[in-house]
Amino acid sequence: MSVGEVSRERVEQRLASLDEAFDSFPVNQTTVTATPETYRQVREQARQELVDAYVQLSNDAGEVLVDEGDEGVLPNVEPGRGETLVDSVCRAVDERTGVECSLTDLERVTILGVCREDADDPDPVYRLVVVFAADAVGGTAATDFEWADTVPESALPTY
Repeated sequence: MSVGEVSRERVEQRLASLDEAFDSFPVNQTTVTATPETYRQVREQARQELVDAYVQLSNDAGEVLVDEGDEGVLPNVEPGRGETLVDSVCRAVDERTGVECSLTDLERVTILGVCREDADDPDPVYRLVVVFAADAVGGTAATDFEWADTVPESALPTY
């Protein structure tokens, strides 16, 4: 089985687990081409994990946590294996930001197919890009994160 086929099956499994955890959510699908080096990196990452999770984390004042060290983007985590996606994302957000959270909704789900730009017959590698909504339930933001009044346009992934 090719890496593309394995990645497609894993994405389908993650979508099924999201479907169990959330009532309904929009799913988009897009394909992008990548340089041979970037494609190789994506293939290697596909062997480990297939979800890029962004969390729009709000506090009681309605502010949103952004990563100042990464040009003001939403906290981005790669969930681990061996636990549910929801539990894994919450744990990873706490470890990365210092803020404990409770996921409340799915803002957006994109199935991203990445193809090698110089291939005649591209074998896409699939990734899942997920934007969660969450409420802060405890902890203190790490020094490279700050609470913003609004979500900056640049904070959201482009997919």
